[in-house]
Amino acid sequence: MKKLDWKVCLNDLFAATVNQQTIEEAVEMMVSVSADDEEYHQECISTLDAAIQSLRSGDNDAISCINKSGYQVSTVGSALDLLEDFKRIYMFEYSTLRN
Repeated sequence: MKKLDWKVCLNDLFAATVNQQTIEEAVEMMVSVSADDEEYHQECISTLDAAIQSLRSGDNDAISCINKSGYQVSTVGSALDLLEDFKRIYMFEYSTLRN
């Protein structure tokens, strides 16, 4: 399995799904793919987990990834809140669709 470059993946994720939409709309798009593609699902979770972990360790690289989209955050705390909400909503919708 290839090593995940979470920064590239987070940039791509926000550019492709979150750019001009709400988090909820972005999640709908993601789940429409991940429900039938386990590899994409794992990449989404791994990306969000790595970005969250990076923020918790004090690294602010995720902020620039987020700010390239339609969302803007200025602190590690606000970025962490956004990504944790994103993951929570994604996991809820994913589990709802899969059950």
